[in-house]
Amino acid sequence: MYNLLVVDDEAVAVRGIVEGIDWSVLPIAEIYSACDAEEAREILGSRTVHVMISDIDMPSENGLHLLKWTKEHSPGTETILLTGHADFAFAQQAVQLNGFDYLLKPIDHDLLRDCVGKALGVVREREQDLAFRRTYEYYYEQWNRQLPLLVERFWQDVLNLRIGTAPAQLQPLFKLYGLKLEAETPILPLLISVERWRQEWNARDEEILSYALQNAASEILLRDWDGHVVHAQSGMLVALVYGPDEESLRSEVQERCEEYIRKCGEYLYAEVSCYIGEAVPIAGLRACVHALTEMERSNIAAKRSVLRLSPAAKRKKPSASAPNWPEWAALAEQGKRAELLRRVESLFDTLRAEQVDYTYMVNYYFGLVHCVFQILQRRSLSPSDVYADEAWRNGERAMRSLDALRDWSVRFLGTAADYLAAERREASNAIIKVQRYIERNLDRELSREALAEHVYLNQAYLSRLFHKETGKSITDYIAELRVEKAKESLAKTNEKIGEIAASVGYTNFSHFSQLFRKLTGFTPQDYRRKHQDVT
Repeated sequence: MYNLLVVDDEAVAVRGIVEGIDWSVLPIAEIYSACDAEEAREILGSRTVHVMISDIDMPSENGLHLLKWTKEHSPGTETILLTGHADFAFAQQAVQLNGFDYLLKPIDHDLLRDCVGKALGVVREREQDLAFRRTYEYYYEQWNRQLPLLVERFWQDVLNLRIGTAPAQLQPLFKLYGLKLEAETPILPLLISVERWRQEWNARDEEILSYALQNAASEILLRDWDGHVVHAQSGMLVALVYGPDEESLRSEVQERCEEYIRKCGEYLYAEVSCYIGEAVPIAGLRACVHALTEMERSNIAAKRSVLRLSPAAKRKKPSASAPNWPEWAALAEQGKRAELLRRVESLFDTLRAEQVDYTYMVNYYFGLVHCVFQILQRRSLSPSDVYADEAWRNGERAMRSLDALRDWSVRFLGTAADYLAAERREASNAIIKVQRYIERNLDRELSREALAEHVYLNQAYLSRLFHKETGKSITDYIAELRVEKAKESLAKTNEKIGEIAASVGYTNFSHFSQLFRKLTGFTPQDYRRKHQDVT
């Protein structure tokens, strides 16, 4: 609803407008009246007035002066001027002062009401525009606050094959996120692996410190370079440097990585290594990061080091008809059967046009078997687990024709993708082995190094895999298991509490008591008194 102000030195004129016109057809809440400009200014200064009807011919101060003051002090008010003189100078001044309309007396009431209705329409549009601008500004501010997270999600989608890397798909996203990139802009990936925390942390503390590691990477590794630091699906951090001149930055990248490793150890209690990739277009980024990840997994000797992607590990540029093995492996490992089989069909459409020979089919067959077997090995699986009838061997007969090889590929890859999709919902064999080892050795010191050696995995990789599969850190898992065993002994035996603590691997009784209370809410003594059932 809106408010109206009527200004005229003649009381009869004011009453005629206020009471003589049916204002109920307009959304007017209040009608105020004033006998001169001074009283009108008081009302305008203390109340919201949307439309003012003012006579021009008033003693002391005329309506044009009042209009000028109103435009300065109440700019949201639309003013309709009334006069008994058809003076062009008055009309000209009213237009110059941006008055809404200029009407001659005597006033036709219907005409005046219609004029007020039009003025209210202008007020309404202005309010809607203002509301839209405020809403836009609010969401624009929210967008800018969220933009770093949105950019990180974009790069995660690229690395995890959730979006394609064709220029037509990338360019709109570059524009949306304000990235000054082209599809062919080289990107230099730096992979950061947390090898060991120098202090035991629970899952929440590790998450906080991982965030600190990410910020430190932005400040130290990127610094004045254009780029972004993202959490990869594997749990590691990947710093992406946009459009680097790799040769000129080669020594500086090394120095920054060494500085980052040193400061992470000094201030964040983390032992990390940095793996430097090669500058590649975005289409090759996933393969390059995959190669760095494989390099990190196989590194069991060099600690707190800066390592570069070896020439043997670098992604070879595929020919037009060669499968993109890293992408196929990623899709199979994620159980994305439909997308994987679309890639197979697309490749074989190309191969038909190229009329590839038998040698190509042999290389393709062994390449595909090798690709899938590598995935199974990473998951601690045997081919016989997936292919009970050794169906993978049928590929040798399928090489008699391109169509037969395509059909075999669909079955072979489809079986692997289906199995891995189901297997992803369960703990990996390696994690099961670790859990069983922990259960059998609760009375011993259980270091992450010993657990990693038991299953022949890199320490950092094992920690990430364990958290991914169980939702807990290794430290939290061991602590919870030990406390559960201690609870059972406290409730069902008369053993001394110190002996129980030692039986679950705690030689420091004070530490055991503090941990027990943290996880159960009771001291060991109070828990025994509450739950003891030994007579």
